[in-house]
Amino acid sequence: MVEKGKMERIIKRFGEDKILLALYRYYISDITFEKAAEEANVPVYFLVQYVNDNNLPIVLTEKDVTDGIRKVMILMRKEGMDICKLHIPISA
Repeated sequence: MVEKGKMERIIKRFGEDKILLALYRYYISDITFEKAAEEANVPVYFLVQYVNDNNLPIVLTEKDVTDGIRKVMILMRKEGMDICKLHIPISA
């Protein structure tokens, strides 16, 4: 488990926007969780803790996908990121 202060330093160093964009791609099934950590330039264990700390789901069902996309977009808005141009998949 990463200590809270260390977690904040890692987020500040690598940028929460990179983490959120990588997680967004993970939720739309564009990349794997491991690839998301690689793209965010953080260790997998850090990304797991970030997901847990922010109550984000690991994808197992369709509901996890929709919940993950919704929650990541909320976090993006809080960070001041422009989410207007994000591709939002529509399931059939």
